[in-house]
Parts: sequence; structure tokens; C-alpha cells
Amino acid sequence: MTNNNLAVRYRTIDIVTPVMIAVAFGVIFLGYGAVYSFLKPLTSVYLPVEGILSGIWFLPALLAGLIVRKPGAALLSEILAASIEAALGGQWGAGTIISGVIQGLPMELCLLVVAYRKAGPKLAMVAGALTGVAEGIYERISYYPMFRFGDTIVYFIFMVASGALLGGLVASGIVRGLAAAGALNPFAVSRELRGGKSTRSTTSARNLS
Repeated sequence: MTNNNLAVRYRTIDIVTPVMIAVAFGVIFLGYGAVYSFLKPLTSVYLPVEGILSGIWFLPALLAGLIVRKPGAALLSEILAASIEAALGGQWGAGTIISGVIQGLPMELCLLVVAYRKAGPKLAMVAGALTGVAEGIYERISYYPMFRFGDTIVYFIFMVASGALLGGLVASGIVRGLAAAGALNPFAVSRELRGGKSTRSTTSARNLS
């Protein structure tokens, strides 16, 4: 790809922003892991229900991707958030970092499809749903080998729904809130949400915004 089709020039803020998102969520994830433990008496009745909680884990990649729109930003943010969580004593240990890699890739792929141009709620929800599929495959193999076929189907449905809603939709809402507060002024997404035109937007990209 040429630079005309894919923006690859990084500013300092394009690196700092994914890192800041990762640091914030690395700490948040440690607390969110405790939610799983707290709800265990309920979810243990039917373990596939745990899939509905998954979308929150996808937020670093979705947020960094929506805001920065540069190759590697989503993956960097998700892996770093997972690494921080693991370093702080997260209950899934090294498996957390594997999940970070898996959860960062779908957003990167979705942004690649639109050449890292305009990205909005629809793209975020698609990326969140795909992340649910990818992470669901990993967790089914690593954490839930006891699931029967029906359990697996239900688990995937919950993972996809959670990825689209708690992941993609929530990420889009957070981005809108940050843009309204003026926190995203250095980024194209801020101009787009204010109704301005991005110099990199195209008709095909608008269809996914």
C-alpha cells in the first residue's frame, strides 16, 4: 500500500494516546476481574452466561482504533492493557496477554478494510462482534473444554452480542463523550463528530461509520 491509501505517519500523540488508554484499562481490568469472582455463584449455574461480560475487555483496542486510526494503535493498546493487568496480579496470568493479542487484531483488520479512514459505531460494533468470535474460540479451548455443543453455541452468541454492545457501542459512546469535552481535538474523529469533513474520508468508509 502507498501512503495515499494508508496513513502511516505517526505523531507523538498517536503513540501516547493508546498507551494512556492501556494504562487506565489495565487498572480497570484488575477490578473487573473481581466482578467475575463476585458473580461466580450466579454464572456457575450456567457457565456460558459468562460470555455476556466479555465486551468490556475489548474496549482498549476499540477506543484506540476509533480515536487514533493508525496501524498498530488498537493492538498496542490492548496488549499493553493486558500486560498491565497481568503484572498487577490479574487472575488469568499469562493467558491475559494471549487474550490481549487476540482482542487487538479484529479492530486492526476492520480498520485496514477502510484503510484507517473514517470509523464510527457500525465499524466498532462489527469489530467488537468479531473480537467476541476470536476470543470465544480461544476461551472455549483454554477455559471451557467441558462445554457441550449447545453450550458452545450459547457462549458464542453471548460473546458476539457483548462484543458488539458492551464493546463497540460503549466504545463509540465514550469517544463521543470525549470529543464533546474537547479531549479529542487533535484527532480527525473530533472534527467528524462536529460535522466537519475529514480529508481522508471516502464514500466506502462512510458506509461503515
